[in-house]
Amino acid sequence: MCLDLNPDDAADRYRAATDDRRVVSEATPEGSANVSVLDAPADRASQASDYLNRCARELKTTDEERSLDQLRADVALDLLSGRVQPGQARGGGSVNLTVDPETLAELANGSGELGGYGPVIADVARQVARDQAQTPWRYTVQHRGQAVATGITRRRPTAGQRRHIEAQNPTCVFPGCRMPAVDCDLDHRQDWAKGGPTSVDNLAPLCRHDHLNKHRLGWSYRRLPDGRYQWTTKLGETYATERPP
Repeated sequence: MCLDLNPDDAADRYRAATDDRRVVSEATPEGSANVSVLDAPADRASQASDYLNRCARELKTTDEERSLDQLRADVALDLLSGRVQPGQARGGGSVNLTVDPETLAELANGSGELGGYGPVIADVARQVARDQAQTPWRYTVQHRGQAVATGITRRRPTAGQRRHIEAQNPTCVFPGCRMPAVDCDLDHRQDWAKGGPTSVDNLAPLCRHDHLNKHRLGWSYRRLPDGRYQWTTKLGETYATERPP
């Protein structure tokens, strides 16, 4: 990848370009106008594009005659002209980030990739990671070209994650409980509020009763290599679930 050949030069050029970011409005020969944001930070542009796409898809009902391109343009113009205040907009754009763990740990300066945009310099990838508290983003951590971990920084898992977890654990993972996983909460084994990721490896199905008791009684649990779960009480006693079918 070109950004990896000389990452320091790529970072300097990126910073110089974004320092010159600006909005340009110009007339066209047809009498219409173009409004452009030039040299925007890549992560902000990706997030804004995702937000416009989601707004347009929500507005594209069977009775809506405008195309998706027209809807995206109208949403952007409504926001920029003040017809819709940013605080009234539903949700916000998300960012899909792929990056290697060495770059996140600042041990290397490999490029990352933003879904729907393309390659970005290491500084941008790390900035997106640092901004996770403000912006939900999906991440893929790679090692030697292979995905070793995936997840999302928002609290609620995706539909795909839920399906994977329910297939992996058909019932509540509390010892002796047979509540079907489809009727359970998905619990963060490492608390999300304390930095636990919303990833398949950190989520498990708990029925509402056992989920509440876990927090009330101060119990904790971990997944064993054979797929079972080991629970530890506040007094240090341990109990293990049966091997999943």
